[in-house]
Amino acid sequence: MPYVEVSQDTDRQLALLARWEKSSKGEVIARLLTRLTVAEEPSGSANEDARVPVYARYKKQRVEGWFDPATRRLGIVSPPWDGHVFDDPSPAAGAVVERANSLLPRGERVSTSRNGWVFWRVAATGEKIETLRTAKPADQRS
Repeated sequence: MPYVEVSQDTDRQLALLARWEKSSKGEVIARLLTRLTVAEEPSGSANEDARVPVYARYKKQRVEGWFDPATRRLGIVSPPWDGHVFDDPSPAAGAVVERANSLLPRGERVSTSRNGWVFWRVAATGEKIETLRTAKPADQRS
């Protein structure tokens, strides 16, 4: 595991944020870096400009990502996904639950089936991403 040296004051601030967010100091740092990365990514296309920062909280873990309302794709930027893009919010939600399941004894595992539209939240407001839901483009309808 990599090691990062910080001042005592910074460590106290990280501990305070971690307690407030019910996470670890490492997760606080990862979240801050994710937000910085998403905020500073160069926009190479109109789709990247439409990305909305999102998060999910499951089993006391916060997972960061982005959602594109036009394509309905959702990318998870938190480890271990590190930018994996899903075609819909529900498979992305299932991946989060599957990862949590992998850390539990077999008897405690749950179904990975989740409604991603209510699982994921808009980072800026905390609202469910279903508030961003638009009609599926004609070329993507089954």
